[in-house]
Amino acid sequence: MAGVRVSKEQQYDTSPFTYQEALQLWSRLVAGWAHHLDSEGARTLFDGNPNFADYGGAYEGVTRMLWSLGGWLSYPERTSCVTWRGETFDLEQHLRRALVNGCDPASPSYWGRGYVTPGGYDQRTVECGQIAFCVWQTRERVWNHLDSREQTSIIDFLTLYGQRPMEWRSNWALFWALNHACRKALGAPYDQAIIDDVIHRYLDAVYCGDGWYDDAPQRGPGYFDDYNTWVFGSHVLAWAQCDGHTQPERRDELLDRIRHWMNHYPYFFAENGAYNEFGRSLAYKFARLGAPLWAYKLGVWPHSVGILKRLVGRHLRWYIDRGAARADGTLRQPLTAWGSVEICEPYIATGSTYWAMQAFGGLWSLADDDPFWTVEEEPLPAEQDPFQKVFVQPGWIVTANDGEVQRFNAGSVAPSYGAKYSRYVYSTSHPFNVGLSSGSPAPDNMLCLVENEVYGQRTRNLAHTVSEMGWLRIRYEQTLNGVTHVIETVIVIQGEDHIRAHRVHLNPASQSPLSALEGSAPLGYIQGQHPAIQSGPNWQALSVEGRSSAILNLEGYDRASVWNGASSINSVYPYALVPVLTLHSVQPDHQLLCLCHIGKEIDVNRWTSQTIKGVWMPDDTFELTWNGREISVPPLP
Repeated sequence: MAGVRVSKEQQYDTSPFTYQEALQLWSRLVAGWAHHLDSEGARTLFDGNPNFADYGGAYEGVTRMLWSLGGWLSYPERTSCVTWRGETFDLEQHLRRALVNGCDPASPSYWGRGYVTPGGYDQRTVECGQIAFCVWQTRERVWNHLDSREQTSIIDFLTLYGQRPMEWRSNWALFWALNHACRKALGAPYDQAIIDDVIHRYLDAVYCGDGWYDDAPQRGPGYFDDYNTWVFGSHVLAWAQCDGHTQPERRDELLDRIRHWMNHYPYFFAENGAYNEFGRSLAYKFARLGAPLWAYKLGVWPHSVGILKRLVGRHLRWYIDRGAARADGTLRQPLTAWGSVEICEPYIATGSTYWAMQAFGGLWSLADDDPFWTVEEEPLPAEQDPFQKVFVQPGWIVTANDGEVQRFNAGSVAPSYGAKYSRYVYSTSHPFNVGLSSGSPAPDNMLCLVENEVYGQRTRNLAHTVSEMGWLRIRYEQTLNGVTHVIETVIVIQGEDHIRAHRVHLNPASQSPLSALEGSAPLGYIQGQHPAIQSGPNWQALSVEGRSSAILNLEGYDRASVWNGASSINSVYPYALVPVLTLHSVQPDHQLLCLCHIGKEIDVNRWTSQTIKGVWMPDDTFELTWNGREISVPPLP
């Protein structure tokens, strides 16, 4: 069929992304959103897993839709209305009702209901960034037509949740900066000291070079994830649009950092548009498309427009084709129709997912006749030759083989978020298990110490390094039942295979004997698919629809098997199996060596007959011989 490619997993659309496709999808999302507004048009009433932000209806379901409404209405000549299935939605009217009723303390849908800590970290402080930006973007169509009482209510709301906190703790600092910068651009009261302190001092304190920001009070903890895109990227780009002209040198410096980050960006996407899911807030889905589109608008997208167009179109389709939006046009909290709700954090309310509207905020910030819409698409990096990219700052090696992408993670760990950061590998074709099984994390892509049926996982890094030679080395802690053990792991990558070598150092304080379980990647599958299971005395391989995950014992384990934990714990699929190796008794200083495969279907006879030898030397160097290739991994500092 023309325009459709049969991939390893399923068919996907390869036809060019068009303006009409974007408009049709967005119109569907607008319709679903509008049909779930409350009577005041300022809160949404969605199915899902609610939290405190849903009391009285989800204010985030409206405040986050403003990303896209602001982009669409930022062009005074663009029509105010969109149509879906014969029904017309007036976006100016919806925006006006949302702002007026959401910011009016007398409205039953007032966004500021509840306890407020002046200068504190309130969720509504987050929302004020895009509220203010949308008001500035649409000033000619909405703001300038509000009466003085309505304008005052909006500014009062932004002021209430824009009071300076005691300290800048994280990416949240940019919500304050954008709030005040947009008020400044509107001629309303603002605090220049807040803008300057964030745009200068804070951003410099957490900038790590090469485009990377550490999401912390100051650089050091190594919190690298999608917040580099959907806050550090998006909000700096928004500030540059509304206030950057007042500090052109600083604007250009910050935009150059965005250019560096965008230089890396396309390498995280598979040829079918799948993203290498990793970290927290993944419920925001295609929100990550906003920053590259704004970067293109501001002239700091360093790749071709054709690559950007393909990336945007295929990434949107990947989510929509897997049910990220319900049939009624509302966004789900999980990544897909099948994926685990455990992808959500406690702060993800039913409306939180509308952070995804950053994508359409970026799209509609482009003029209707922008070359983006008509340029010929160009292949993504993963569609071209296999690659291996080493990112020293976050401690990642990103590889592409056969159109799929894997992220090997040595450096980025956030203990509060478990499997979202702890795994050795994150794969587009083999997405990770995010939920718990019988109260414990799944063993995919992790060596788990086990005590009384409780599984451990990486909880804190002590040291790490990554090499252009294709290896990673990590020393980290694994806390199990209150006792902390230390593990040192070396990973050596070769195409879709990689070697894992471990040295386990048990804490003498442990009162019970420990066993261990180590998994390769999860093999996710959907209803009606039947994974093929192959096994030998020291290996286990699983395959479905041309994808395989396998693990081979080279030293130190007892047996191979299949781990089949609880269903509905995978981040993308309804079901997932994991090939694992088990060890019945872990010694105080135990060495382990295994070979893992994550990728296309393998010939197990060839795969299990490779020549591999790994030795830990007296000086802590790890020496590996792999099919004649010799790799020497030096000690960690």
